[in-house]
Amino acid sequence: MTGYRAIPELLEEYMQDHDGAGLWVTVPEFRTFFAMDVYASPAIAGFFRRLYQGPFFTCPYRVARIEKLIVTTPHTRTIKRYYITRRPGPRDKRGTRPADARSNTHQ
Repeated sequence: MTGYRAIPELLEEYMQDHDGAGLWVTVPEFRTFFAMDVYASPAIAGFFRRLYQGPFFTCPYRVARIEKLIVTTPHTRTIKRYYITRRPGPRDKRGTRPADARSNTHQ
């Protein structure tokens, strides 16, 4: 990924352009959106796999699921698609999220 260190920022831009909700993304779709060449595919797929395996602290998104698709046009091949969602916010020591803590008023 040495030549494509901007992939986390590109992913944030991609998600914001697509309403930021959970969505399925394939590497060819991602490459086409940013007009990247085919040589970027391994770096993109590797980054998505890394988001699936665990949190990447500079990226607010995670890959919740990976599915394999069989595409038959123009020739038969297998493509992976990645379900990308926003990571939940941090929790405080009581186990609640900061937004939840503000809504609870102690009387």
